[in-house]
Amino acid sequence: MKTRLVILVILLFAPVGKLAASNPTAEAQVREALTVFLRAFDNLDWPAFRACFGPNPTMFHPAAPNTRRVETKEQFEEAWKGVFERIRRTSGRETAPYMALEPKDLRIEFLSSDVALVTFHIRSEAEIDRRTIIFKRYGEAWKIVHIHASNLRTP
Repeated sequence: MKTRLVILVILLFAPVGKLAASNPTAEAQVREALTVFLRAFDNLDWPAFRACFGPNPTMFHPAAPNTRRVETKEQFEEAWKGVFERIRRTSGRETAPYMALEPKDLRIEFLSSDVALVTFHIRSEAEIDRRTIIFKRYGEAWKIVHIHASNLRTP
């Protein structure tokens, strides 16, 4: 009886992230989902970009006017379409890709077999952009359910 109890306690408190991370297929799928998202964002391809998200995504955006948590579909689309317009206007490019996002210090941690926490930086001369993205599995597809973005100016 004691042995069963000890095994049960160990299983209950085993680090789920480490167990899920041992699944190379899931990690490859999350990496691919991130790559598709970044490519769609680089190209400002709204249909492909929107398809990267789950049905009710939320976001903390680092720049005005999106300084509150974006919670509804309408807020989400308004916030991102404004970002797309700003990038298109200020990129100096007439065609895609409008950016070249390269994640640095990429880390993928599985919180469960269906939820992955992805963190990385995007560095430029002016700032370090920090990103935290939560992916959730919907069937065979990994979709973004939350993004937390913050930017730090470099001295």
